[in-house]
Amino acid sequence: MQKAYRGKVSLKSVLCDINSVLDIFLKRHPFYYPAAKVFKEIEDKNIKGYLCALSFPTLFYLLSKGINREKALKALEKIRIVFSIAPVNEKVIDLSLASDFRDFEDAVQYYSALQVKADCIITRNKGDYISDVIPILTSDEFLVIIDS
Repeated sequence: MQKAYRGKVSLKSVLCDINSVLDIFLKRHPFYYPAAKVFKEIEDKNIKGYLCALSFPTLFYLLSKGINREKALKALEKIRIVFSIAPVNEKVIDLSLASDFRDFEDAVQYYSALQVKADCIITRNKGDYISDVIPILTSDEFLVIIDS
């Protein structure tokens, strides 16, 4: 569960978790539109977007089940052009293994975000993250902040 984040939110770089990307490419409503707006902000280079390196094989697997293999590869090519890669290295794995996260994949994404000094993590499942270091936001929350 996310701890209350205290501090000023400056959003110049974000790490998007897998679900926010799947919402776009699988057109999952009602999450599609806010996630697509975040993607557009990243694509237009208004903010720097990261995806955890671990996300790519998982995204390929899930996208190829939802759409065909060729469309999944094309989606990943587009994603790779738009997003920078947050690395998964020994430090990220060690911190993830020692963490209190229930889901190892979420821990890896979280520590990858910290590694690249992302200003927040965008996810649909805020309760999956434990953080008082970095804000955990939904796409809608993120859009409210950058529009204000």
